[in-house]
Amino acid sequence: MIAEAHHHAWSRFVSWAVCSTAGLFLALLGGLYLIDPYDTGRSPFSGEPNLYGQKDVNATASVGRSPQFKAAVIGNSTIALIKPSRLTELTGLPFAQLSVPGTLIPEQITVMDWFMKHHDGTAEALVISINRDTWCAQDPKRVGENPFPFWRFSNSPFEYVSGLLSVSSLEQAGRRLGLIRSAKAQSAMDGYWDYEPFYAEILADSRRRREGLFKQGNDQRGYPDGSFPAVQVLEKRLTTLPADVSVVLVFPPVFSVKQPKPGTPRYTSEQACRQAFTDLVARRPNTAVVDWWLDRPELERTDFFIDQIHYRHPIARRMEDDIAAALRHLRERASMAFPPRTRASSQARGADAGEKGTGISLSRIECEKPGTGLA
Repeated sequence: MIAEAHHHAWSRFVSWAVCSTAGLFLALLGGLYLIDPYDTGRSPFSGEPNLYGQKDVNATASVGRSPQFKAAVIGNSTIALIKPSRLTELTGLPFAQLSVPGTLIPEQITVMDWFMKHHDGTAEALVISINRDTWCAQDPKRVGENPFPFWRFSNSPFEYVSGLLSVSSLEQAGRRLGLIRSAKAQSAMDGYWDYEPFYAEILADSRRRREGLFKQGNDQRGYPDGSFPAVQVLEKRLTTLPADVSVVLVFPPVFSVKQPKPGTPRYTSEQACRQAFTDLVARRPNTAVVDWWLDRPELERTDFFIDQIHYRHPIARRMEDDIAAALRHLRERASMAFPPRTRASSQARGADAGEKGTGISLSRIECEKPGTGLA
């Protein structure tokens, strides 16, 4: 009898423990879902996006879904210094900066899709960085070394909930509720962050910085896959966009020493990749290239670069001028080519342009003066 009673007591305890744990788990998960730590808009209590941008991806979902923006900058740190506020000033289009450092193609496509999903019928422009070390050299399915929360942008509720339960989500929930003070560098509400302060140590060490800038690469090695499959990946995504969404592909600059010598395998390979993306631009209406790929005087100045791929503000301001000029040109021609749209009619026009090749060609902008950076 004593043993049996003991067995029943233990069974009741185990049942209580399991139920309590399950209840606590569900309560915690439910609380996180309602708090919506990353301001994805899934919570029934979600309001206007209000999470400040950061240099990491914590606020990207919030900024990317904000209805106040109609255009976005997509890429990694090679385009992060482009100021959305200045593009807005120069073009009249409200821009968000959605670049995420260390990301490769899948992450950048994910961010682009998120922005377009939340700006159905309102998006007007995309500026996409075509960094040669990412879009030419990498397997388009390969993800970056930095962990990226694909679940946060997923269309699957199960995937989102599965990723939500983590220590980082609890910490972010604490920040959202004001219980934890954020030690992370925040940026403007449009997602812009200035990466120069993060390189303060390198900028202060001129010898170390100079060694990095003048490090020679191997010009005898080209890209392993000369078909550049990333071109097809991007083109497939661009064909889903409304035709009146202006797209600017930006070939960001590198320090002159990183430029391969003409005639070498790497030079030939890079130029083939550059041409492949330029041809893509020619196939899609309302699209342009801002080309800072080839060498030019600004790219020889050591004071304009932190390292071989991270340029500084003087170059960023010049690039913003070129991007804005390309967009103004495209928007002016688009206003004549496309009547005021609805989402359905715009998608139909996009399909017609892509499949039949009809309509006005807005694919290239010819330079009217040297040094504008437009191709």
